[in-house]
This record gives sequence, structure tokens and C-alpha cells, in this order.
Amino acid sequence: MANEGKLILLVDDHDATRETITELIRDLGHQTLTAANQFMALKYIDERRFDLALTDLKLPDGSGLDVMRRLRQTSPETPVVMITGHATIENAIEATRMGAYEYLLKPVDLNRLRTVIKNALHLSALERQIGRASALDAIVGHSAKIAEVKDFIRQIAKTDVTVLIQGESGTGKEMAANAIQALSRREGAPFVKVNVAVLSRELIESELFGHEKGAFSGAIRQRRGRFEMADGGTLFLDEIGEMPLDSQVKLLRVLQEREFERVGGTETLPIDIRLICATNLDLRQRVDEGKFRDDLYFRINVVRLRLPALRERPEDIPLLAEHFRQKYSVRYGFDRQFAPETLKALRAYAWPGNVRELENAVEGAVVRSSGQLIDADRLPEEITGLAPAPSLDVTPGQPLAEVERQYILAELARHGGNKAMAAKSLAIGLKTLYRKLEAYGGGGQGNDEAEGDGEQGPGN
Repeated sequence: MANEGKLILLVDDHDATRETITELIRDLGHQTLTAANQFMALKYIDERRFDLALTDLKLPDGSGLDVMRRLRQTSPETPVVMITGHATIENAIEATRMGAYEYLLKPVDLNRLRTVIKNALHLSALERQIGRASALDAIVGHSAKIAEVKDFIRQIAKTDVTVLIQGESGTGKEMAANAIQALSRREGAPFVKVNVAVLSRELIESELFGHEKGAFSGAIRQRRGRFEMADGGTLFLDEIGEMPLDSQVKLLRVLQEREFERVGGTETLPIDIRLICATNLDLRQRVDEGKFRDDLYFRINVVRLRLPALRERPEDIPLLAEHFRQKYSVRYGFDRQFAPETLKALRAYAWPGNVRELENAVEGAVVRSSGQLIDADRLPEEITGLAPAPSLDVTPGQPLAEVERQYILAELARHGGNKAMAAKSLAIGLKTLYRKLEAYGGGGQGNDEAEGDGEQGPGN
């Protein structure tokens, strides 16, 4: 309930700061668990779930960003407020990229902090309430292929069937897993995510199954694994195709027996989980190559959901681009729109990196633009086919007219000879550009398209 006390994790190495913020949180009717370093914070995160986390950026043994990463893995719905006395633009951008709810500077204004805590907890409660519907809405698109994906998710979500999500990198496999969880009977229960590809062969079993104190060098305390954290909820194994063969054997046994032992332990622990796996690899081919066990493949391939590549649903590109434009315009405080040639370039590109590549391209274009319009030259070179602007051969004493000539011709070359786009990037009228090119001799080479320019060339 909204009025019930919440459990808040507070991570800060300054005693006075912890005491002051703890008192404020208690006045709001909530409980705190405090940690003075990254080690204790990660231990607490592994052991329980929090409604909110407040963490200093600079910690004696690490970074608050690492605390936030662990929370994103074990409890992605928990909002995180980053507090720092060492503010940099890079840290603020990284925290924002990772989904930090707020980024506050020390010394903290306690009235501001009180408001942030109230709003973060309220927003978190609202997001949990609307999560079931919004999880599907997060899969943006109106194409027939995406409609089929959403219908299939609705059909399988309410069962506990094991799901294998396949698709190229960047197609949104994790987003589909989020939707399945949100629409399932286990919504509200733990949803634990593991990217198998980033775990070393030595650590993967400890990460999945946990370990006992003294199980190996460096195991200075007992640690719960991801299976244990996910008990009663859902475990999402991303990039399952990268799992080593010896670990596959142990995973298969857990899935068959529904029980496991921690590394170095003898106690058998029962588990109740729903398993969702994802991969961008052809697992059938991996089986044929001897790199993936066929019995594990059949165990996880109960129901298969294939996500289409973006090139298979080009009609969704404008909608996705507009979605990301709005997202990053709001995030960075800009009010910018796509120029017509920019949307044309986005539609024409093949998007080998799929939706993730599109999102990155739009974010970069929003940030790099300086005016109200997002021009095509703000997109990555591989999308527009534009070459980088050549360096100008400028020497002291060179006439200004010659420098201008070099710069204009360089811009025209960078835009593949398109005079309309070159004029726009130069912030001059198309007629002005024509006059200058004629003065340089021959009127310039290139494409005379003037899409959206508002000024016609000679003879029109």
C-alpha cells in the first residue's frame, strides 16, 4: 500500500551524512539499511529487495554506479537516486543512461531530498500498477510482424511455460522478456536477469548458484546466486548460447530437478522459477557444431518467440525514430524536430544493429543538433553515406574569400553534391549557394534536390 513503510538502501561513506539522511527517511515513515562502502551495499542487494536506493557516487572501494548496476540486474524496478560531491558531466550522463531517477549534488538540500524520496516512491508504485500494460506498449511498432509478437506474448505470458526468445542483436529481446514477466502470474515477484556472455567460465556457476564461504579463493562470505534470488519469480538468461558446455550440464540438472546446491555447499535448495532465455545465435546450429547440448536445447525450446529484424518491418522506422526523438528531447531538455531529409535517410538505411542502433543514432543526433531541426548531417556517417568534412588548407595571410570557397566546396562534397543539404548546413539560402558556385566556375557538381528548402534554383 502507498502508506506502508518502505525499505530504503542508503550507501555513503560519511557517518554524518548517513545519520542525517536516515533521520529524514524515518521522519517520512520508512526504514533504512545503511552501507558505508560498495562491498556491504552489494551484500545487502544480494540478500533482499529495496523500494528505493540512495547512493553516493564515490565510495572507498568502488563506485555508486556499480551499486546501481547490481540493482538493475537483481531488482530493475527499484529507483536509484545518485548523490555526489564529485560531479562531472560524464558521470551525470552515465547515471542517466543507466536509468537513475535523480542526480543530486552535495551538500544535499534536505527539503529537495525529501521531495525526491516521496516522488520516487510514488512513481515506483505507479509504475508497478501500470507495468502490465506499459510493458507491451514499450514494444513500439504497428507493423503486422510486431502485432503478431504482441499477440503471442499475451498468449504465453499467463502460463509458466519456458520461453526461448530468438532474434538479432538489438531487436528487443530483453524488452519482450519484460513484457512476458509483467503479464504473467509472477508479476510483482522477483525478476532476475543474467547476461551469460559477460560472465567468465570461472564465475558463471557462482553467479548462477551462489557459493558458500571458503568455497574458493576470495569467497569470504556466503553469497546467494541468481537462481536463489529468483525463487518464486522469473529468471531471464540472456545470451544463453554463450554458456560453456560444463555449465550447461549443471543448468540442465537444475531445470530437471528444480533444486541445486551452492558452489562448495552440500545443502540442496528447492526452487520455483519460470525460465526465459534469449539468444542471437542459431542454437540448432550450435548443437550440430557440438557447442550446445541438444538435451538443454530441447529443455529451453518449449515455446519459441522470434523477434523480427528492423529491416523486416521498415514501416515501423518513422514511429520508432519519433519515439526516441521525444524520449531524448525530454531527457536533455531540447525541443527539436526531424528535418524531412533526416527521416528520409533513416527510412533508407538497412539498420544492421536494429532498434538499438536506431535509438543510439537518434540520441546522438538530438544532442549534436544546435537548432530546432535535426538535420541529416547529424546522423552517423554510415547512415547518410556522407564523408567526414575534409580539413581545410588554410594558411596565415590567405584571403577570406579563398577560405570561404574551400569551406563551401568541402561541405558540398560532404553532402554528396546535394546543394540543398549543403546550403542548409552552411545556413545560407540555396540561391546564394548557386551564385557562389557559379562564381567559382561551372556552378558546382552534384544533385540539385531542394527538398524542404523553400528556395528554388536558377531556371525554376
